[in-house]
Amino acid sequence: VEEELLDLHRADECSLRLAQIPGVGPVGATLLMLKTPDARLFESGRAFAAWLGLTPKDHSTAGKTRLGVITRAGDEMLRSVLVVG
Repeated sequence: VEEELLDLHRADECSLRLAQIPGVGPVGATLLMLKTPDARLFESGRAFAAWLGLTPKDHSTAGKTRLGVITRAGDEMLRSVLVVG
């Protein structure tokens, strides 16, 4: 399975570029390519992070912003690979 994953990684130019980011290796880059939609669909990096489930939950009242824990939205495997990286 690891060999097939590396073959898939080496065949995709975007996956190779993603693997150059510190903390993102072949597994993370391949998962990002396979599981995420086109990046142009997101308004910003924060919108992408929210889609992944990496933004804190908002508990705001009366004009006071209170951020809670990281939400459990998004793909759990992809989020865990990126957080561990």
